[in-house]
Amino acid sequence: MFVAVERLLVKLRNPASRADELIALGDRVRAELGRVPVDEERELASELRARKLEVAAALEGVSSCGSCATGFPKPMGCHDGGACCGGVTAHVFDDDELAGLVLGGTRARDLTPPPRTDEHAGCAFRAAEGCTLAVAHRPARCVHFACDGLRRELHARGRLDALEPKLDALRAVMRRFAEVHRARTDRDVLASIADAVAGTQR
Repeated sequence: MFVAVERLLVKLRNPASRADELIALGDRVRAELGRVPVDEERELASELRARKLEVAAALEGVSSCGSCATGFPKPMGCHDGGACCGGVTAHVFDDDELAGLVLGGTRARDLTPPPRTDEHAGCAFRAAEGCTLAVAHRPARCVHFACDGLRRELHARGRLDALEPKLDALRAVMRRFAEVHRARTDRDVLASIADAVAGTQR
């Protein structure tokens, strides 16, 4: 009942295309919450969140990410924010990224969309004035994607050398998390198949 009401509210408060993506993402969050991770997944998700916040703090005050999409055709150039924010929501929040967020504490209520008046232009959380998500609830890729323009700005400010190790550490944790998460989901699938086969033999 609650999920049905939630979906109705999403449809009323958002353009149809954004509503569809938000509903699909919410369903995936709930599905992920129903799974049982291994301890290493939990530990890595916690570290992933900490590393992501560390990188975001090191990027404080940069201007490149708010202007690089200027002059691009839609959807890239529709709003402020980077061109990388123009991606499809399901691709930005792929299975590994979503699992990392959920195990790191993100819930459906944390995924706040833009106002209805803001055109749906790329990711469902891309608003006219930037991303509507707190950094803790953004996929790791949204934080560690350092394009050439951003790197030039950081280099000019003398901040790139200090940032590189933080970016490397975040990427390394994300890679390891993806490995552990995929191995666990593969085991879950094999266990489900084995149970189904055993059921047909009874």
